[in-house]
Amino acid sequence: MQKAFFLAVLLPFLLISCTTNKVSTESKLFDLSSKYYGYVYGTFNHDYSIRLFEFGQIVKKASEVKNERDIDYLKGRIDAFLLGRPGSVGEIASVNKEYLDKIIIPELQQPIFNLLNEMELYISNLEKIVEERNFQKLNQLQAELKELYQLERTINDDRYRNPQEKERYLAAIEKMEKIMKK
Repeated sequence: MQKAFFLAVLLPFLLISCTTNKVSTESKLFDLSSKYYGYVYGTFNHDYSIRLFEFGQIVKKASEVKNERDIDYLKGRIDAFLLGRPGSVGEIASVNKEYLDKIIIPELQQPIFNLLNEMELYISNLEKIVEERNFQKLNQLQAELKELYQLERTINDDRYRNPQEKERYLAAIEKMEKIMKK
C-alpha cells in the first residue's frame, strides 16, 4: 500500500522536479552566449582553415604533377574537396549575424564567402583538366598554381578577425580571386 501511495503521489512530483531541472539547465546552456560563441568560432575557424588548406594542397600538387600516378592522386584530392563542403559558414551566417560579426569583421565577410565560392569553381575547372590528363595544360598553369598556393598560405590564419589586418588580408583575397578568374 505504501509503495502504491508513493508511486501515485510522489512519483509525479519527482518527475516534474527532474524535468524542471533539465529544462532550466538547458536554458542556462543556451543563455551562456560565450560558450556558444566559442563553439561557433571554433567550428568556423576549423572549417575555414581546413578548406583553405585543402585548396592549397590541391594547387600545390597540381603544380608538381609529373606522371599518371600524380594525376590519380590529384583526382582523389579534388573529389574529396568538391564533396566535403563545410556547412559551418552558411549556418553561422544564417543563425546569428551578431556572432558572425564577432567572428569575421564585417568588411571581410562577403569577400571570404566569395573566395570560398571561387575556390570551389576553380577546383571544378581544374578537375576537368585532370580528368583529361592534360599534362601540357597543367604545365602551363604551374606559375599560377604556385602563386595560389603561396596566397593560400598567406591568408590561412585568423587575421579575418583583426581590423588592423583587414586591408592586407583583403588584398591577398582579391589577388587570389583575380588569379582564379583568369
